[in-house]
Amino acid sequence: MTVSDGDRVAALAATVRQASQGRFYGERLRARAIGSLEEFQALPLTTRDDLESAGVDGLRAVALDRVCHYGETSGTTGIPNSTWLTAGDFARSADAIASRHPDVFSPGRILLNRFPFMAAPAHLMQLIAQQGGGVAIPAGNINWDVPFPKALELAQRTGAQVLAGLPLEPIVLAQIARDRGLEPAKATKLDTFFLGGAALPPTLQRRMERTWGARVIELYGSTETMLLGTSCAQRALHLETALAHCEILEVDSLEPAREGDEGRLVVTTLGIEGSPLVRFDTGDRVRLLPPCACGDDRPAIVVLGRGSDVVEMKERRLHASELIEAGAAAADALDSSVFFIVALHDRLVLRIEDEGGSGDPLVVARRSLGDLPIEIERVDPKLLLDTEQLGRSPSVYKPVLVSDWKRPGRHILGVSQGMIEWPSLTPREMGRWISRLVKTGWRRRKLARSNRVADDSSR
Repeated sequence: MTVSDGDRVAALAATVRQASQGRFYGERLRARAIGSLEEFQALPLTTRDDLESAGVDGLRAVALDRVCHYGETSGTTGIPNSTWLTAGDFARSADAIASRHPDVFSPGRILLNRFPFMAAPAHLMQLIAQQGGGVAIPAGNINWDVPFPKALELAQRTGAQVLAGLPLEPIVLAQIARDRGLEPAKATKLDTFFLGGAALPPTLQRRMERTWGARVIELYGSTETMLLGTSCAQRALHLETALAHCEILEVDSLEPAREGDEGRLVVTTLGIEGSPLVRFDTGDRVRLLPPCACGDDRPAIVVLGRGSDVVEMKERRLHASELIEAGAAAADALDSSVFFIVALHDRLVLRIEDEGGSGDPLVVARRSLGDLPIEIERVDPKLLLDTEQLGRSPSVYKPVLVSDWKRPGRHILGVSQGMIEWPSLTPREMGRWISRLVKTGWRRRKLARSNRVADDSSR
């Protein structure tokens, strides 16, 4: 449903008033009254440097007794950007996700929640389940309690239908399933992947869907902004206009970008009261799409990647999404999902774990990258994604202060040893790992020398 200009201005004015309750915006905006879109657009942009300089408490616009969650993300300098959120902030994003995808989140459906729990999406998934959107398994992937192999076992044992997490998750789990002699599409009951946190181009989505026989839904947002949008059945990422006012501005000016042109995404949060943001330049580069065939009249975008992550080569600017799209397509030609891209001064190196496909990865990559210099390097399975190593996480126990050696079991001598038990390597595992380390080290040195030579010749 399209929001009228009057309602939009009222919502923006409310955000400005709320943001001004915090120290940073209180000093910057001094509760400026907003009576029109023109007055709003005259406000200064908020940059990531601003968030860093605001400090831990600078953006908090409510009293601490109303806050239920603190989160942070690293800025470009490594200084954390702090976010304080209320229960209502979480509820608004969770309600939006659940209402957009009632077929995914419904009573009785089991959700394997693999988002890292320092990030807000993990808590959104838990809240959706608590409000009747399914049964959540809190299994964040930065967690020794639930290493990747155990995540696959949990999905199998519980009959999970939904996996929520980072885009790498289905790729890793598919490799582990194959290592165990299983066909991913038959190994579990997973029918939906709800993925966010990194570029997720169409080729990678289609590969996941073929591998697992499951649908991929893209989640878009950030720690600072919370939910910004999710994708529809047409793979278009629709902005959640009730939660955020999004401006797509030209890269080098404050003018609106035209449909189809690259622009920078500037967000004013409408659904956050804890740490609201006014005209925040996210750093993301996006393209506005034409009206979507799904019938949803909300704006749809393609996320190209962070402007700071652009790779420049041969007078071209390549976004993360373009590189990942090309890498995924080239890997698919070799029947693989595992690839890695190295940008050197004189060429791109596409390293692909060769699974025996009959396609030509170079021809496929050139469809996306044109005549850029590309080197395809086919490597052995597990050289880029070592699932064996991922499965060797330590066992983690509850802290103990007493160890009775008279009883059978672990005989420990200290608190740390009681909490963590690192697995011992078999001679065969050690040999494989050393071999991979040697091969990777040799390749790194060779590419480094090549890169230095290319850099010297270009000067």
